[in-house]
Parts: sequence; C-alpha cells; structure tokens
Amino acid sequence: MHNIENIHKTLTKDIAAIDSGLLKEFPIEVYIEFFDRIAPFHGYRYISDEIVSYCQGIALKSGKHSLDLYHRLVLVSLINSYRDRKKQQRIPASIQRLILQEFDRVIKGVQKNREGFYFHENDLFAKDLGLCRLKLLPCGSELVDLQSGIPRRTLLQGGISQFLSAAFFFIAKTKGFKPYYESHWDRRLIKFFSENEYNFCYARIADLLRNNPEISGMFSASWWFDPQLEIISPELAFLRTVPEDNGAKIFRIGTDPYAVSDAIKFSSKRKELYDSGRYRPQVYLLVWSRKDMLHWAMHFNAEMD
Repeated sequence: MHNIENIHKTLTKDIAAIDSGLLKEFPIEVYIEFFDRIAPFHGYRYISDEIVSYCQGIALKSGKHSLDLYHRLVLVSLINSYRDRKKQQRIPASIQRLILQEFDRVIKGVQKNREGFYFHENDLFAKDLGLCRLKLLPCGSELVDLQSGIPRRTLLQGGISQFLSAAFFFIAKTKGFKPYYESHWDRRLIKFFSENEYNFCYARIADLLRNNPEISGMFSASWWFDPQLEIISPELAFLRTVPEDNGAKIFRIGTDPYAVSDAIKFSSKRKELYDSGRYRPQVYLLVWSRKDMLHWAMHFNAEMD
C-alpha cells in the first residue's frame, strides 16, 4: 500500500496552510465518532444532523476546498485504524484481501481525484467512506452493507397478494425482516460483471454468513431482477435466475425515474422498447435466505475444489 503516513502528513499540512486551527476546531476523531454513533440499520449514505453541521462549519470557516481535503484526510485516518476496526467484525479471509485492495484504490484516489469528489452528495465518495468505515465490505461484484433491513411498506407495492406471500416467506423462511446483508453495485466494479464473478461474490457473502449467524440472509433491489429481461436482455438474466433457481425469492416493488434512466441508458434495444411503450422497467426485491444461500455455496465450493 502507498506510504499512508506521508499522505496523512501531506494532507494535514495542506489543511494547515489554509487554516492552521481547522483540525483543532474540527478534530478528525470527533467526526469519525459521529459516524460510529449512527444506528447500524441506516444505509451507507445516511449522515446525521451533527455530521451536516460539522461539514457546514468547516466550509463556512475555511471554504469548500478545505472540506474536500478534510474528507480525504478522514478516509486516510480510517484506513490507518483498520486493524483496530477489524477486531470488531467477523470478516472472513476471502474478503480481507479485497478490503486491502480497495484501500489501495482509495489511497490512489485521495492523491489524484478531482476537486469536489469528496462531498457527501457524491455516491462514489459515500461508498468509499462506507468501505473505510467497514460499513460496506467488498465482495467482488458487489459491495455489501453489513446491517440492513427490508422495509415492510416496499412489499405492499405489489398488492395485497404479494404482501401476504412475502409475509409468509419472511416469517417462515427467514424469521423476520432484519438483520440482512444488502448488496450494492458500484460502477467501478464493472470488471467483475459476469456470471462467474457473481458466483464468487455470492460465495464470499456466504462466508460472511457463516461467520455471522445472526444475519438472516441477503437482499438487493434493482431493475436487474425484472423477469422481462430474460427476453429483452438475456445476458442479464443470470442476475436473477442463479439466486432464484437456488431458493431466492423476488417481489415486485414498482418503477421509479432512476430505474427507468438506468435501464435504458446503456442499451439501445431497451431504450427503443421503452420509447415505443413495449417496456417499462420494474424494480424487484430479491431476497436470498441464509439457509438457501449457504446450501448453494456448499455445492459451489465443492465444485471449485
């Protein structure tokens, strides 16, 4: 990994050159503690009022450039404390290696990313912060939020019949609506976007489940799980069919502008079908229970041996 101590010193000096008292008035340790106090079931993008107030104070006192540098220093400080933070988690070796690779990428970015990248409004920064906090873990094709839950209201989007079916599934199969792992895609992981790489990703999530018996399974919500794609974009069908063929369940949530934009952005075929009214992207919730995912992983690992 890059010389993190030198990078820490350089950022500290750069901030002091703008405002010598900034880090005393707004200690990095206090800012990190604000994140540590956030309730675990909040998503990785959640920021509390005290965090918002801290950021506003830094920007008002020393400018947005200082806030950008400050957040770079926050990431470096979190990476520096990884050994201590790791002790609070039960992280399998298969994922620890990926964490170090992600830290290396983050450190490179701290030195070269554009001005303005390190603001909370930027989802890529939010993901990097989540990784450095160990709120998110890299599993290959996806990032995994270690503490999440499934809002019951989302299941009502598919009507009362789906809600009753989902309620039975969650009560009988997974014993509740939380805690779950929630997976998130990061466009910087595009090199891992294949059925084979997703299988390895699922195997790593299963490793996490073995180490953390209190977790009920994993879930994700996306237009990727829409059954329509089996005909419209069959190259994406594995994202749904592999988990579904091995016990996972899908539940329709509905559509939203983001899903529509994302679904038609990179496919002329999907855009043409959407423009002609023959395709309306639908978001589905995919839930894979702990028992079924571990059963799949047992057979997958046996085939890999």
